[in-house]
Amino acid sequence: MEKVLLDTDIGGDIDDAICLAYLLMEPQCNLMGITTVCGEPEKRAGVADAICKTVGRKIPIIAGLDTTLQTVPVYPTPDGAAALQNWEHDIYKKSDAPAFMYQMIKEHPHEIILIGIGNMTNIATLFRDYPDTPSLLKGLYVMNGYFANEPLPEPWYNWNTWADPLASKMVFASDVNVHKAIPLEVTEMLTIDAERANELFHTNSKLNKAVLDFGNVWLESSNQLTLHDPLMAVSVFHPEICQFEKGFVTVETNEESSMGATVFTSNQKGNVDIAKAVDKEAFYSVLSSTLNRSI
Repeated sequence: MEKVLLDTDIGGDIDDAICLAYLLMEPQCNLMGITTVCGEPEKRAGVADAICKTVGRKIPIIAGLDTTLQTVPVYPTPDGAAALQNWEHDIYKKSDAPAFMYQMIKEHPHEIILIGIGNMTNIATLFRDYPDTPSLLKGLYVMNGYFANEPLPEPWYNWNTWADPLASKMVFASDVNVHKAIPLEVTEMLTIDAERANELFHTNSKLNKAVLDFGNVWLESSNQLTLHDPLMAVSVFHPEICQFEKGFVTVETNEESSMGATVFTSNQKGNVDIAKAVDKEAFYSVLSSTLNRSI
């Protein structure tokens, strides 16, 4: 059983909700707390709480930072939060997410895995304000970065980095015992048409209904589903799903035209393991069977 903290920008892209659902259903996961990040974190916390309530779980949830360490030209709001009217949920106010994470990590040294699936602002602030945190973590797993040779259409496609480049720079530079990142070019291998989303949820559970309800706006607007964040979570409990390479990552924080660009340098003495490949069939099997298991 792994103790896990989840930091998420849930409420927009459906994959955050799927990731949370997976963690709630994964029998090896002891989800100790959830922190939200990005615009309107209070609503994002409400979405997380609503999903947790569908399986009768009362998990500490903290609405975190909605400002960034480096100024960015957007303030994203959680469009999927409109579905909150359909689900029981608590009301949240902004609080000190980094302080909450540090308290949990300090109380359970070398036992907690921190999973980051949004922009890195909460996590970077945690590392900045509590510099002993990296040494106290069992592991840090983030969905972040883009390292393919082909240029992205726009820098913001690499969202979790671009949405706060300085925060990503700080997190990628951190020295954690187990530090793994799954980049965009790997998660994009897991893209399916929106109408196939129901194939992942072949049981009509309350949990699955909630995930689809909160993600419906995203599915209708994008017409596709890329399972970025669920891959990050699955790889924690099934490390054989991805192949990794060790090295260093740099992040562009100055040049506007390439803001947030990430560069990976392979090095056996590096501080981070970057996913290079994924076993798609095994991933889909694990995710679907876990989401649809009986509780």
